[in-house]
Amino acid sequence: TFLRPEVASVVPASSSKAPAASKAGSGEKTGPSRPAKLALEGNKWVVEFQSGAQGLRITETEPKQTIYIYRCENTTIQISGKVNTIIIDACKKVGVVFENAISGIEVVNSTGLEVQVTGKVPSVAIDKTTGIQLYLGKDALDTEIVSSKSSEMNVLVPGKDENSDLVEIAIPEQYKTLYKGGKLITESVQHV
Repeated sequence: TFLRPEVASVVPASSSKAPAASKAGSGEKTGPSRPAKLALEGNKWVVEFQSGAQGLRITETEPKQTIYIYRCENTTIQISGKVNTIIIDACKKVGVVFENAISGIEVVNSTGLEVQVTGKVPSVAIDKTTGIQLYLGKDALDTEIVSSKSSEMNVLVPGKDENSDLVEIAIPEQYKTLYKGGKLITESVQHV
């Protein structure tokens, strides 16, 4: 089962085309600037420049493959099976649902993401990202999360039983460091 049905509603990628990039009246680009791409290149699935593509699906995966998601906006992607690594780079308002990643998942330079693991992933690295909701299924509760230069990060885990609501836990963003006994001791700031 999916924790967030609206993130997980998918259709085959072949039936979904991303709209072309549009420009605002000020001349600024509001969407991806190159043609949308969803292709397997060697051992790497490349998902690039998708905008408004709800329900992209990657179903034929292998453990040696990586998934590289780059410069996508307002897009949802479902990845079936087991892959080696998933990288999400420079994306805005993207939802990714995946089953298993052997090595881990990396998120960098992104904003407003929702990432959900339904199986297992050993580690999640979050770097230079603002706003990420990370949904961990019951088999992924031992996932290691490493973050740097990021904010507005929340982890959602299952409640005490199947009928319970998800429990949302914020990843600390503020730390204090003290010099004690010849070394630096750093801990997250606890607000009461």
